[in-house]
Amino acid sequence: MRRVLIALLLIALVVFPLLGIRAYYIRLVTMIFMWVALSECWNMMSGYTGYIDFGPVVYFGIGAYSTAVLMVKYHVPFFASMILGGIVSLIISVVMGAVTLRIRGAYFAIATFAFAEAMKQVVLEFDRTFNVSFFGGSHGITLPIGPGHRFFYYIYLAVMLVVVSATFLMERSKIGYGLRAIRESEDAAKLCGVDTLRIKVLSYAISAFFIGVSGGINAYWLTYITPNDVFSVHITIQMVINTLLGGMGTVLGPIIGASFLTLVAEPLWARFPYEYLIFLGVIILVVITMAPRGIVGFIEGWKRS
Repeated sequence: MRRVLIALLLIALVVFPLLGIRAYYIRLVTMIFMWVALSECWNMMSGYTGYIDFGPVVYFGIGAYSTAVLMVKYHVPFFASMILGGIVSLIISVVMGAVTLRIRGAYFAIATFAFAEAMKQVVLEFDRTFNVSFFGGSHGITLPIGPGHRFFYYIYLAVMLVVVSATFLMERSKIGYGLRAIRESEDAAKLCGVDTLRIKVLSYAISAFFIGVSGGINAYWLTYITPNDVFSVHITIQMVINTLLGGMGTVLGPIIGASFLTLVAEPLWARFPYEYLIFLGVIILVVITMAPRGIVGFIEGWKRS
């Protein structure tokens, strides 16, 4: 029955834009796909290990700028630029992860946050420092206009499905068991023969690749990016909140959390453009207070009881 329901849901998502639905709702569902993919990427490493990463937006920004520069400066096709943007993010994440994943707790969180802010400043000041026209500084980069809302709907749907499938498979593999062992006790995992650093860097690099790909898609979708937008700490905060709301260390957690928060935030923003953050904050506090282990944890506890 579960497989049948999943198949029906996938069919519904595929035919949704073909039913004459208004473009607004297609864009809304596309945003849900984007946030599910990003939140699942954050959950892939932080949710299963307990290492709270406050800098994943750096790979979103790197992917966005890599895609924009390749398309605008070197006229590389979008799909090739998108994949190359993900590869650039992956390479940088391997170097960064090999250094920062040796430290734990608040030190890791501070290091990743500082790296993201430093990268934003590098992109902002690069052109002025070296007297070149590459990243565009605070003016940003304007990309070609994309094919249309259906194109981005399907490409974000594909990325979301790949990320969710990768998390599902990883959770049931030796890597997933190793990540959960690290969360419970990293020292004990080492004594049991788990190569903790290799597993952490591997999951960190995979998540960075898909975050970079999502950043590249978002840049083409918006057609205009600036460092303050694509390196914004608010993107990281929303990834974290989505995962916490849904449930860390679960495949369904980011899906439920991102869908719930996007569907709640969008109508609030439309009706209360100045007060919606207050309402949203109250809703998040209520949900976290009632379900400290996330919505998935709350449902599992209710089923057991």
